[in-house]
Amino acid sequence: MNVMVIPIFADMFKKFGAELPLMTRILLSTSEFFIYQWHYLVIGLSAIIFGTYKYLHTDSGAYNWDKLKLNLPIVGSIFQRSLLSRFSRSFAMMLTAGVPLNSSLSLVAEAVNNRYMAEKIMIMRTNIERGENLSRVAANSGLFTPLVMQMITVGEETGRIDELLTEVGSYYEREVDYDLQNLTAKIEPILISIVAGMVLVLALGIFTPMWDMMGAIKG
Repeated sequence: MNVMVIPIFADMFKKFGAELPLMTRILLSTSEFFIYQWHYLVIGLSAIIFGTYKYLHTDSGAYNWDKLKLNLPIVGSIFQRSLLSRFSRSFAMMLTAGVPLNSSLSLVAEAVNNRYMAEKIMIMRTNIERGENLSRVAANSGLFTPLVMQMITVGEETGRIDELLTEVGSYYEREVDYDLQNLTAKIEPILISIVAGMVLVLALGIFTPMWDMMGAIKG
């Protein structure tokens, strides 16, 4: 649009020599930048991609990204439930195999593949070593949904944590699969809004001055 479409209208506006509204001037300036200063755009975009790549491969960058993923709109809840499913299955597997609770938490922290969640799990382990019970440290971590908390509490009381967490893992796996299949329906309104915004910008920036020119010619 900036390279092929807007320049055609720009030439037409220059021939008429009419005073253009602000939105039109912004569109024309953006088009000129894309055509004549594109190398700055390429350099800037490359620098942003390279800087982001380097930052995400640092400890703090990877930690912040893993934390941010859980709060992203639309897909954040999918990431969260996927991690909860992985935690529940891994933890249940460790307990079923007879691995001690502290060792199980350490192994699960590595298995979840999320540094933010791994840090919270290691804090849980530290608090358990101080004498607190699993349900209490799990509640204090702020990681788990009410469903997971309920299963941990009931499992701790009945001695069936591994069985109940296996059920939780299966439940969240089904939910994640369902949400992934319906992700397109969730993204569709956003795409429609973006397209509507582009049409609005074109209407204000291109067609409005054309209508004014037509009105002046008829007048």
